[in-house]
Amino acid sequence: MSKTTRTTRSVKIYTILMLVLPSLFILPTTSYGQNTINSPYSMFGPGEVKGNEYFRNMSLGGISQGFRSNVSVNYLNPASYTAIDSLSFVVDATVFSHIYQQNIHDMEQQSTFSALGNINFAFPLNRWWRVAAGLLPYSQVGYHISDFSEDPITGRVNYTYNGSGGINQVYMGHGFRLSRNLSAGLNVSYLFGKTEDNRIASSDSTGFYRTAWNYTDDIDGVMFHFGLQWMHQFSEQRNITLGASYTPSTDLQLKQTRYVVRDLPGVTGIDTLDTRAGESGDMHIPAALGAGAFMQFNDQWGAGLDMQYQEWSAYATHDQSHNLNDGYQVRAGAIYNPPVETYSGFLSRWEYRMGARFGQSFLKLDDPTGNEQSFDEFGISFGFAVPVRRSRSGLNFGFEYSVRQANHSDMIDETFFRFNIGLNIYERWFVRRRFF
Repeated sequence: MSKTTRTTRSVKIYTILMLVLPSLFILPTTSYGQNTINSPYSMFGPGEVKGNEYFRNMSLGGISQGFRSNVSVNYLNPASYTAIDSLSFVVDATVFSHIYQQNIHDMEQQSTFSALGNINFAFPLNRWWRVAAGLLPYSQVGYHISDFSEDPITGRVNYTYNGSGGINQVYMGHGFRLSRNLSAGLNVSYLFGKTEDNRIASSDSTGFYRTAWNYTDDIDGVMFHFGLQWMHQFSEQRNITLGASYTPSTDLQLKQTRYVVRDLPGVTGIDTLDTRAGESGDMHIPAALGAGAFMQFNDQWGAGLDMQYQEWSAYATHDQSHNLNDGYQVRAGAIYNPPVETYSGFLSRWEYRMGARFGQSFLKLDDPTGNEQSFDEFGISFGFAVPVRRSRSGLNFGFEYSVRQANHSDMIDETFFRFNIGLNIYERWFVRRRFF
């Protein structure tokens, strides 16, 4: 190998390390910082569960089970890693920005949240084995709720609820080509994070104690995720890939610190009613199953359909169930690549994506009449990729509009506007060069 080749490769390694290493510190920090999501429904379950923040996945309605790409890392089905070229190194990074809008009757509230979404890379070990790794959020908690009630003795009682934090996920993945058409994969993830919930009860009346509850949970544990993909080639340009993935139920370890205090406004001193530190418990994350197919019709068109299900009714923390619904999603998406000719315009070299999804959230809450209400979710999305000249690398832009709502006018409806920007780096590294 020549000195020039070694120098070029060193520059590539240095560039990607400068991209990857800062992100390892930025992502966990965003979960604990002041810049957090603002959704009243994130106080239920593990919070707002992520899973479709990957730039290609979001723009395609969230499909992932049958999708394969040699220039990006589809960590949602680890069997897809075998699509990575045997002589390449791939890096993906996504930054997202969300606008949250809550509506009930004629009242409306809006907030924004931006952060690094995920960073992933993959490379080959040999002809049949690929390795991937990455860092991404699993769930996020962020809410601020104020309420009150009228008591004939104490008068008006004010309640304030605040929550923040989340769970992050770092994973190592392996994809194996079992035969020409069949691939299997495995992700081993370490989940870690911290959530904090605060509640305050106070009154406008004199002589009424103000009481504050604080619960902090430190969370960690290991999660496994298995995937399969089978591809059938009809012709050189036409093929279909069937995929499925399964995540077994997981028990994450909890260490809870809690304290309850009260004080009398205007009087010096605080009474500690309860305090406990390091109380151990479990967070039971239920099993999840996904299946789908992706059809490549020709060089220009491809489309896919997914179904995903998770048994959230089995979710529990500290051995207490949470009365959640089983959640499901039906997702569909399509890709269009215009035919490229020698003198094609710039826009004809872009890749265009579109998708939609519909399903049931794990939320199940009582309406003002005491009847349980389920929450439906619907979203539409689109995006495009701008390639770097003379390279398979590129910039990716995506947008999703989605709604979460119950069938009752007195329940809060949520509208989401999600934007993401993805950087995709594709390099051919593992080439043995010969010089004569």
